[in-house]
Amino acid sequence: MRGLVRKAVAVTGAAVVLLGLAGLASATGAPSATTPDPSQPRSFLTVMTRNMDEGTDFGYILGALGHPELLGPAIGQTFCEVVASNVEQRAAQIADEIAAAQPDIVSLQEVARWQSFVPLPCTGPTVIDAESALLNELAADGVSYHVVGQLDEFNSSAIPGLPVSFLDRDVLLARAEPAVQLKLSNLQAQHFGTLLSLPLAPGVNVTIQRGWLSADATVQGRTVRVIATHLESFYEPVQQAQAAEIASGPANTPLPVILAGDLNTGPGSTQTASYQFLTTAAGFTDTWSVTQPGSPGHTDGYYTEDPFTIVPGGPTERIDLVLVRNIALSSAPKDYLVGTEIPHPSDHAGVVAKVGF
Repeated sequence: MRGLVRKAVAVTGAAVVLLGLAGLASATGAPSATTPDPSQPRSFLTVMTRNMDEGTDFGYILGALGHPELLGPAIGQTFCEVVASNVEQRAAQIADEIAAAQPDIVSLQEVARWQSFVPLPCTGPTVIDAESALLNELAADGVSYHVVGQLDEFNSSAIPGLPVSFLDRDVLLARAEPAVQLKLSNLQAQHFGTLLSLPLAPGVNVTIQRGWLSADATVQGRTVRVIATHLESFYEPVQQAQAAEIASGPANTPLPVILAGDLNTGPGSTQTASYQFLTTAAGFTDTWSVTQPGSPGHTDGYYTEDPFTIVPGGPTERIDLVLVRNIALSSAPKDYLVGTEIPHPSDHAGVVAKVGF
């Protein structure tokens, strides 16, 4: 969806609005700076990052920008596009990926909830919730995961009078099996202070809410901070500012750090400044570049508007990343991709990395 919105920004001449949002969503416990016993073997944590795909690239709505009379039909067409993408089936595929990989922590992006309040020009559900669908399918697969934290991102309820509602969420999951000796503390979640605003109609701007979640994970007496995020995709200067907020905020800790998410920056992308900043000045290492140095590992994009619009030649950029700091990767197993099969459960592939700390 980045290309379409980037074009919309250029066509409409939308200005970037820098807003100050610093609300701490939640906190449980104090930061844990456990000193590991060097005589003990390293602890390992398997992390997955997975963009679930909202089911649309909002092409109809973008085409209606500047034409208020077209906005209502465009919203209805967008909802029908989400219905056609079969969110529940795609969530079931992603649940199967998680059940097979058994990651300790899962960073999820585009975990959307849709609801229609008016008759639609298509047949299908009027409420579509990717989070509920995923959790139900995980339970059906016989694996136990719980929601560590959830951050509501863009919420259409801020725009009155719409015929449908749309909520985008970032979600952090953790394995809950008794055999998994994983303790989580110091949960934090916060929206970025630098956000992008786009014009939806005359006098109506839409702010693209984004942020991060973090938790301190302790395994066998060793603690690492895990940060989940979905950086801005539509405008690189805003994305760079958000990456800097990560570095100066939750990543500003003496603990080892794992940053996992759809960062919308990386090898093959037209946006690389944030990746360069994170992997140089901010001190992070890209796990894929170490464990899979000969593989491009492209994660985006498998399709455009919906799963029926397959991109010829497949993905061309690697923007779904697991980055680490103060963690040695010399003996780490190889990262691998999930979600590359057809039909694709998302326009992104997921990345699984096992790191020792």
